[in-house]
Amino acid sequence: MKTIILMMTMCLVVFSTMLMGGCAGAQPDLQTSKADNAVTGTAKPDSVELIYFHTKVACHCMSTMQDNIKYAVDTYFANETASGKVKLTMIVSDDPANEELVKRYDALPFVLFITETRGNKARTYPVSDIWNMTGDDNRDKLINFIKVTVTDILYGKTS
Repeated sequence: MKTIILMMTMCLVVFSTMLMGGCAGAQPDLQTSKADNAVTGTAKPDSVELIYFHTKVACHCMSTMQDNIKYAVDTYFANETASGKVKLTMIVSDDPANEELVKRYDALPFVLFITETRGNKARTYPVSDIWNMTGDDNRDKLINFIKVTVTDILYGKTS
């Protein structure tokens, strides 16, 4: 019982921190500037990578989030994943082996980043909209959000 209470408390603290502080941005060397983005305009990217940081032992809420992101990519972007145009990377944020990646992205324990690559330029940014779609009740909403967001990026409908 104490373990359940501890896990629920940890999940609440992590989730509250994300809501109050937002997701941390990526380091400048991972992003293009607004000027660089203006050069690419709304051109279709060469590739799109979703990078989801999570802990080894996640609460139900965060575990569901991870499962739903993976489901959306596997279901709606199977061909793009097979061709290398879309990639999903899951990184265990509390694994010491991933310490450099966590620092590089300035990542919280749970955060989703998207990297759009066009030529030799990459733009990486956190996707904070997902935190309004946590839990089992928002499964379809989150899956649709991932589907629409990635589709828009693939077709050059983002800036």
